[in-house]
Amino acid sequence: MASKQIIEVHTPLCTGCRICEMVCSLNSGGTVNLEKANIRVTDNYPESLYVPHICQLCDDPDCVNACPSDALTQDEQTGIISISDELCTGCEACCDACPHDAIRWSDVTQKLYVCDRCGGDPLCVQFCTIKALQIK
Repeated sequence: MASKQIIEVHTPLCTGCRICEMVCSLNSGGTVNLEKANIRVTDNYPESLYVPHICQLCDDPDCVNACPSDALTQDEQTGIISISDELCTGCEACCDACPHDAIRWSDVTQKLYVCDRCGGDPLCVQFCTIKALQIK
């Protein structure tokens, strides 16, 4: 994967099945565990919507800029955010800074999660049969 791979989110199509979270956690964490997914689906009950949150590979990412311990870096070509677990203090400044709610801290695993595009072939897009997630 040499260039940015933008994943468009079509929120009105999302049914909240969470298959994207399941395949993501299985691929990246070796187990079906939504706490270990790099994508997150939230419920917006007042508007009867499910909202997928996935990294949008910002040109000047607020999450990277907000990190006080330099635990986050961005690949110049792909735009993918990498996390150094050794440097991450769990302060959640990056989570607060992300305008897409796409980077998150898990209190359960004590880790930070953000989409890595599955090495160039995002499983969330492949398994989203209703096309709520699509490669742009």
